[in-house]
Amino acid sequence: MMNKKTLHISLNVLLIIGMLSALFLVYEHFSATASKYCTFGASFDCGIVNKSPYANLDGISYLLTIDFGLPLPLINISGINWFFDLMTSNAFWGFLTLLLIFLLRTKFKNKKLLWITLEKNIKWVRGLLIFSLVYGIYLLAIQHFILKTYCIVCIILDAVILFSLIIVIKLKNEK
Repeated sequence: MMNKKTLHISLNVLLIIGMLSALFLVYEHFSATASKYCTFGASFDCGIVNKSPYANLDGISYLLTIDFGLPLPLINISGINWFFDLMTSNAFWGFLTLLLIFLLRTKFKNKKLLWITLEKNIKWVRGLLIFSLVYGIYLLAIQHFILKTYCIVCIILDAVILFSLIIVIKLKNEK
């Protein structure tokens, strides 16, 4: 069994890897052409995944309206301009979420950050990681069932979230 210090270091390393992965995905999302670093045949193509309508939060609306044919209005605010595209980008929100978790676990571990008190710190971290994991599973299902191709960097990010959650659960008794 790993000691707490090793778990903390492992968690920090994972969060940094996750933030770097998310930043690469933001770059990939906004680049004019898909990167060759992330294309391994038809089954693994980050460009297809990151340039799809599902790469943004309004991809949920696209899924429900276009793919499932539900009589709902199609929400497409990501196409308005670069700012809205950034603010709805899954990768950008993934980066911000991991950054917040990193700050909560390091700099603000023993202090209040915004509205998150010391007593609620670990609950916020766990909650953010659980939400991120569920959302990551949703995006993995989109890759598998709809796009029929996978993004290696997205899978790395999902693994980072999963292992980070496991570590945080192991650290749950920490004060």
